[in-house]
Amino acid sequence: MSLNNSKTIELYQAIADSNEDRVFKMWHASSIAMCPRAHYFKRLAVPELTEVSGAKVIRWQAGHHLETAIRPIIEKVYGESGSNERMSNDELQLTGEFDNLILHDNRLVEIKSVSDFAFISRENITSLKEATGKLTKWNKPEYTTKHTPYLGHELQNHAYVILLKEEQNIEVKNIDYVYISLSGRMVVYSTEVQQSLLDNVNNRLKALNEAWRTKTPPPCICTESHPLYDSVMRWCPYKTETKCCSLGLIKEKQNASK
Repeated sequence: MSLNNSKTIELYQAIADSNEDRVFKMWHASSIAMCPRAHYFKRLAVPELTEVSGAKVIRWQAGHHLETAIRPIIEKVYGESGSNERMSNDELQLTGEFDNLILHDNRLVEIKSVSDFAFISRENITSLKEATGKLTKWNKPEYTTKHTPYLGHELQNHAYVILLKEEQNIEVKNIDYVYISLSGRMVVYSTEVQQSLLDNVNNRLKALNEAWRTKTPPPCICTESHPLYDSVMRWCPYKTETKCCSLGLIKEKQNASK
């Protein structure tokens, strides 16, 4: 009996190689919260600078299976739903596939798989956590209860709200976010559709479509001060140690395709 490190590496590499990049023919609701230049690069098929690891692919696939497993329970609690329906709108150049639409009250229910590290328990109540910006007496980051879903997930689902209205004339007024980990920890946030978030999505689409029409890449907004930095932009696939979303990547792509 021996530890087979080479076979471990081989498995990880095979899993990483199985990952297939999505082809962006439109703007994707699931990517609407990312930096607009990065979203533009994805639609332009600019190669990402970061390679997807086997571990990340495992987490993605496990998350998808977890969402599939809980879907019948969603219907048992919320009622009959439509699930995983893709919609596209040519005028907005937007496409997206919502998780669950509860039919009796037109409520979206979004399932998000997260790590155990995302949760915090205070006074026997479990929630997502967010950093306070302070340190504990042990010189570690301090966290507190997060009272709202992640902003990126809210923008994603408000993009679905727009698509449902445009494509099916369905007016969604409520969105529930179900956060669940592989260990079974779970929290639910019940929210109302917010006009400010609808405006945010529409403004992003307007800027992206104008950039695509004029072939002018939109600005990179991956700055640490941005409210989406920690949850989304920190992981920008076009970031290096010294710069982010460099316009030189477009030229590199053009040269590689010659």
